[in-house]
Amino acid sequence: MVKMKPVLTLVVAIVVILFSSCKKDKYTSAPQIKFNSIKPNVVAGGLGSSAEPILSIQLTDAEGDFGFSDKDTSYVYVKNITIPPFDIDSFPFPAATQIKRKDLNAEINVNLADGAGLIVGTPSPPTRPYTDTLYFEVYVRDFANHKSNVIKTKDPLYLITE
Repeated sequence: MVKMKPVLTLVVAIVVILFSSCKKDKYTSAPQIKFNSIKPNVVAGGLGSSAEPILSIQLTDAEGDFGFSDKDTSYVYVKNITIPPFDIDSFPFPAATQIKRKDLNAEINVNLADGAGLIVGTPSPPTRPYTDTLYFEVYVRDFANHKSNVIKTKDPLYLITE
């Protein structure tokens, strides 16, 4: 066996300590979102006769600067990417005065039925009943106007036109 010199041993020990003491921040200043679900995922006969679909996303942010206040509002942006005209609708965050701000990790629920024209079927539907399969793109902006990653819903929303 070869004996290590004390200097080399010290350098290796310092490198090991530095790498083990450095930890990556869990959250970033730019918000990050992840798709959770759309429930219920079937809307039949228009919104008046069925439950309203709720889009659920997971949100993380280092500062947690989200919510509604007198001077600022942050939004969730949702775009129907299946049926033209591919409009984007924005949904303000509720007042978030009681949530933990730093290292925010929260589930956000958006009622898609509140979006004007967001849940639309084929403009000239063929023989009824007809089912449209809708997908959405989603992103958020915080008070500092940081834009999150843009996600596409993994599960569709089925819109049945009767």
